[in-house]
Amino acid sequence: MNVVWFAEIKWDYLRTRKQHLVLRRPQGVEVVFFEPYVRGRANRHDLRSVDGIHAATIPLVKSIPGRGPLRALLDVGSIRNAIDARALGRARRLLALANVDPKASTFVVSNIYALHVAQSLAPRRLVYDCNDAHSDFPGAPAWARAYRDGLFRAADAVVVSAERLRADAVAARASDAGVHVVGNGVDFAAFRSAAAKPDHHAAGDAVRIGYLGAIAPWFDFALIAALARARPLWSFELVGPVMGGVDMDLAALLTLKNVRHRPAVPHERVPDVLLDFTVGLIPFRKSELTAAVNPNKLYEYLAVGVPTVATAFSPEVARYARSENGAPAVVAIADDANAMAKACEVFVAARRDPGARAQLEGAAVAVAAAHDWSTIAREFWRVVQTD
Repeated sequence: MNVVWFAEIKWDYLRTRKQHLVLRRPQGVEVVFFEPYVRGRANRHDLRSVDGIHAATIPLVKSIPGRGPLRALLDVGSIRNAIDARALGRARRLLALANVDPKASTFVVSNIYALHVAQSLAPRRLVYDCNDAHSDFPGAPAWARAYRDGLFRAADAVVVSAERLRADAVAARASDAGVHVVGNGVDFAAFRSAAAKPDHHAAGDAVRIGYLGAIAPWFDFALIAALARARPLWSFELVGPVMGGVDMDLAALLTLKNVRHRPAVPHERVPDVLLDFTVGLIPFRKSELTAAVNPNKLYEYLAVGVPTVATAFSPEVARYARSENGAPAVVAIADDANAMAKACEVFVAARRDPGARAQLEGAAVAVAAAHDWSTIAREFWRVVQTD
């Protein structure tokens, strides 16, 4: 079975949902991964073999935030059509080189701007993997919603990672037929293996409140600044790439002596970073975009036994703020610095008490185990392979 994946992220960038699902594909599934052009990154337009798949860059239409000249050009439909025509020609040539017949293949599209190119190639089956509210990203153009809804309607099946996205799909398709919820997760075995290393949190250790992920416009810088000022003896660790023009916000936050930022680390090093956290943070602003987020980082934190404090941005996170069957809640929801500090203090105290810590970590690991990428991949590929 040939699968052609039109992605919104490069294969060699962060390890995201797409890579996890592709790497856990069933035997006999061959993948061609089309990634977008990204200025300033390696754009390899010829097919390359990597991790058992073929990958290449094609020049898809993309969202450019702001109101500069390039954005103005993309607001013109004929310009977008010309870009699509070029991308279509490139895709045809690359698929021919890979001996892939698009009409006999299944396409998985997670990049809404690939809609017209994918449709023009007339695949046997089209699946939309909707893992974000793609048209709600900061600076997204007005025409992005039409691409998203067009993809919802054109797809033979839609896979969504959150209930908010399911509602969007059902509204666009005017039916729940063919809409499947398949969430996000964690490489559970790898994270548990790392957690078996000697304990990083002996009693009396300094408190480290940590965040791992993109430092982006949806990150609440003011909230973390207030929290860091309120708890000057705690260390606040931010680990991840800086995106979306937030350099000045981050620079202001880093003027606080107890806040530190480190760049993104390779995926295999993520568990070791998380093991240094006493409590994990997900301090996202509440918006249409974040309401649809089912964050991988939540399950990664929990897989190494790190409880999490988050803002009330998404029901996908808030559901774990409730105690289940006598097990402690592994997530606390707080929307201001005072509430967040108190929630962190509860988790810090629990992690310093051997009995409470064992219960808390057991509950955290149980949640993570239910979101193992291997389980999620089986659900996903079952949808993809169903006619």
